[in-house]
Amino acid sequence: MNGTWRPKEKLKRLHTQIAFNTDRIHFRFQWEQPHPGGWIHDMLVHRDGQWQQYANPSPWVVERPTDEHTGFYEDRVSFLLDDGSVQGFEQFGGWLTVHEGMRSLPGAVSEERVRSHDHFGDAGLGKTDVRKYIPQACTGEWWENDWQNMRSADELARLKAEGIFLDLPMWRAHRSDPKGFGTDHHVLDYRHSDQGQNTYTSQDWDPEDGPEYMFDPDIVPGGALDLDAIRAGNVPDQQTGTYALDLEDAVEFDPAIAEWDGAMIPRRPLREPDGSAADWRGTGTWEDGTWTVEMWRDLQTDHPADTKQLVPGESYTWSPAVHHGAGQRWHWVAYPYKLGLGVKPAYMGDQYTIGTTELVAEEFSGDAPEWDAIETYEIPLIFPGLLTWDDLVSPDHPRSNDIRNADVTMWELYEKDPASFLEGV
Repeated sequence: MNGTWRPKEKLKRLHTQIAFNTDRIHFRFQWEQPHPGGWIHDMLVHRDGQWQQYANPSPWVVERPTDEHTGFYEDRVSFLLDDGSVQGFEQFGGWLTVHEGMRSLPGAVSEERVRSHDHFGDAGLGKTDVRKYIPQACTGEWWENDWQNMRSADELARLKAEGIFLDLPMWRAHRSDPKGFGTDHHVLDYRHSDQGQNTYTSQDWDPEDGPEYMFDPDIVPGGALDLDAIRAGNVPDQQTGTYALDLEDAVEFDPAIAEWDGAMIPRRPLREPDGSAADWRGTGTWEDGTWTVEMWRDLQTDHPADTKQLVPGESYTWSPAVHHGAGQRWHWVAYPYKLGLGVKPAYMGDQYTIGTTELVAEEFSGDAPEWDAIETYEIPLIFPGLLTWDDLVSPDHPRSNDIRNADVTMWELYEKDPASFLEGV
């Protein structure tokens, strides 16, 4: 994506409710999103005699003529969660994970450099880009963060065994919601998927030969969605329509049926998840311009190696984010909050903010929360621009010493209100 792209909307309000019982924790999120179609994602389209990938951003996000857009990207809600193990996260939240060289930033490291790197490249993780990581994954002082100076594999394994990573669950409108799950990830030296199988995979495709799979024509006439119909506003209904390609219902691609101008087939077929990747359940409904999403998981999972275990009476640091129509850095994020399970937590950031930074998950009995009886918190989310951890710890930053000593929070740095952050974006 173009590094200079900016969303039209700079500030969002995420209405959040949190509850738990003896077995599970539940989150309920609501936010305004007037554009329909946020459940369409990463499509293969037959146009002008060949197959093309229509990825991001979505046509309703950027100002671009309708006949030129080539993007579809799902809406998402996610959050970072820590139990106090990651130094600096309580103060700086997600900004702790954003570094020079990451993908989607103007200075993103080239694929060639990543592939030749001992840790990230072909001899190590087998990656082609640099994604979120925490400074503790790097050598040097806790705040030093050069991606080229990752700790050894043995050291990283030790950190992970000690719980020094950030939990990162997501609800995805296309790639997880139709299966009734979220997807689960964790951040240490990279944004890793948790062990097991996520709710989606990728199908092979070729510009000439097309994809591996298509929709069953008995379910979707013509074996594919119609790009031109969707461009005209005829988006499949989020609750009752067919817009995701489930491997259980997919059939082998047949060009005699599905190779027509404007035919559109998801590149990311869905499948049943398992293992730690399937810890989070989730369901979302888009209605009258508003998303309502619920996510829940067991307090204690079978996968403590990459999932933070939760205990009633304890407090955690929590920071949510929302994506609309684009991925990677182009989202809206919150400052860090403290979350207590049945108790009010104490947070050093509280003295610097107009609203509350101290959230309480309320205890309930039975199988599901009565949301009408659970307090709602309004969480401001901002577009973070290009501010990185490098910028914050740079000697040129007027409060770099306070930041390096973790004696200040994002709330204090940006004058009590996240909206003030936008003045510099």
